[in-house]
Amino acid sequence: MSKATILRELLKKLNKSFGLAIANELSEYGITLPQLLVLRRISDGPKTIGDISKSISLSYSTVSGIIDRLERENLVKRIRDKDDRRVVWIQKTEKVEEIKRKAPVFQESYYASLFEGLTEEEMDQIIQSLELLTKILEKKVEEKA
Repeated sequence: MSKATILRELLKKLNKSFGLAIANELSEYGITLPQLLVLRRISDGPKTIGDISKSISLSYSTVSGIIDRLERENLVKRIRDKDDRRVVWIQKTEKVEEIKRKAPVFQESYYASLFEGLTEEEMDQIIQSLELLTKILEKKVEEKA
């Protein structure tokens, strides 16, 4: 197996493991990982569906469906812009703040706990490697665009 194939497989495993760890934490609160991504994007203020869609790299229709489900759970609300009725803002509700206070996955310490056992040097090596890989892949994407 080539090193590139090994790298691909390790990235797939990492992505799956990371997603499962977070999904397990979120299940207690009835929130999915895609819903978490949306809630994080609006945590500092209302955003449009288009803004959210671009920032989490999901299609407009997918994000709209996620927001529909969040709205049914009273976690977000849609608000029409006062100046331009065509614009709809997605805003979190107080229920999100309650969940954020309770759910470990919303706390910085949760992510630190995932990497307990790694030394500072190991963390630095992983960060450097992931930054390099991200830079290379982003360059490839730009070249294709």
